[in-house]
Amino acid sequence: MIEVRSVSKWYGEKRAVSNLSFHIQKGEIVGLLGLNGAGKSTILKTLGTLTQPSEGEAFIAGYSVRSQAKDVRKRIGYLPDTPPLYEEMSVFSYLTFVAKLKGVPSKRGRAAAMEAMGKTRLESVRDKKLGELSHGFKQRTNIAQALVHNPEVLILDEPINGLDPIQIVEMRDLILSLRGDHTVMLSSHILS
Repeated sequence: MIEVRSVSKWYGEKRAVSNLSFHIQKGEIVGLLGLNGAGKSTILKTLGTLTQPSEGEAFIAGYSVRSQAKDVRKRIGYLPDTPPLYEEMSVFSYLTFVAKLKGVPSKRGRAAAMEAMGKTRLESVRDKKLGELSHGFKQRTNIAQALVHNPEVLILDEPINGLDPIQIVEMRDLILSLRGDHTVMLSSHILS
């Protein structure tokens, strides 16, 4: 499902990733663990087609992140390390908006938003403005936006960053519940 072959990434003279290779099977959850600046986000941005590798190649569901980026984007849900939110929108409005941006047909957008809210347990805050949510609910909303078009692969950059210990356990359980339906790759600098 995800294959990385000898990927290296340079930013000027700085090497962020050096000759990395791995393969992730469909339905697996795999995490990248390392210190800040270790290259975790760079690999996830590469898989999310936000940056190109300097060397090597990466594939999502058999599609090249270099030459078939549009096909890759249809198959992934991406949570960046600092995701944008529209603070004045309600959770439901935001998710239907994102569904439309991700190509979900208009007739299906509301149902897709409801399904994503169900998977991330956001029903209780459906009509709340994003700016009124706790950090934990904002992170759930961010994962819901990555799920709203039901992608094969989820790429989650630091999904537990800034969460308290209870929220970390809840997020871990949420991510584990996605196993099987989605291939999940995530990063963290937190060991617990």
